Amino acid sequence: MKKVISIGEALIDFIPHEKGQSLNNVSNFLRVAGGAPLNVAAAVAKLGGNAQMLTKLGVDSFGDHILEQVEPLGVDISKVLRTKEANTALAFVSLREDGERDFEFARDADSRLTFEMIKDNLEKFDLYHFGSATAFLEGDLKKTYYNLKEYAKKNNKIISFDANYRESLFGNNKEGFIKCCIDFIKDSNIVKLSEEEAFLISGKNNIKEASEFIIKLGCKNLIITLGKKGALLTTKEKQILVPTKELKMKDATGAGDAFMGAVLAQVVENPHKSMEEIVKTANIVGGITTTKIGALESIPTWDEVLTFIKNS
Repeated sequence: MKKVISIGEALIDFIPHEKGQSLNNVSNFLRVAGGAPLNVAAAVAKLGGNAQMLTKLGVDSFGDHILEQVEPLGVDISKVLRTKEANTALAFVSLREDGERDFEFARDADSRLTFEMIKDNLEKFDLYHFGSATAFLEGDLKKTYYNLKEYAKKNNKIISFDANYRESLFGNNKEGFIKCCIDFIKDSNIVKLSEEEAFLISGKNNIKEASEFIIKLGCKNLIITLGKKGALLTTKEKQILVPTKELKMKDATGAGDAFMGAVLAQVVENPHKSMEEIVKTANIVGGITTTKIGALESIPTWDEVLTFIKNS
């Protein structure tokens, strides 16, 4: 079975019980394991794929909780590192009335992951996924991202990239964020962006023009998620809007990561499947994820996906 490696932050999401409140007005939180790269790895594993997580956690109760949550899902955590010198990263996620989110991060251990710590036995992986919301902040993780991308490129591995823009992290350095995104987009086989990210990176305010600009940077498959409208798939040869079925959303946390994990799981297990069909199925996975609260526990298995398709 082909193997997917996902690198970046694994953290604890604190989700308010009170919806529609700013974080300073929230008194009760639900603790859930998360982080975009971890969510993607979990989605790949829950959908029957082989996924390994590369990250660094603190030697603390939060790090313990993350590992306790993801190992039963089938994610390989054998290369997850622990340190007593830093704490496991935390994210506070405020849910608005529409189910969308605002973030505040407390970053620490994950930022200290170096390439020297992970460089052994990389050849056994077939697909390298880069999707950390914090990876383009200055620090060891950023250097590790670039080094691992160059390794994957040099060894003809499949490279996937998800920008995961967060205004609270990059609002004062959008130009730096855009530059890093372009560096990864040009070398990627698969790129997933939100509509907001596509406009930010391209400088365009029309989705068709934005997608055409980005595909010319060098990526082979560009997927722009459009929420209730579905996803826009763009290659050098064509552009297709892949619709999705609208579901009643409770929480958008992890939906984009579940979508991305569904894409990657299908790419490595069925390389001859058309990207349009892959995106169609990924839309369903992402949609199902929004009908539940949290990230990891909301990601469906293939059995759940097939049952949904059968009953639709």
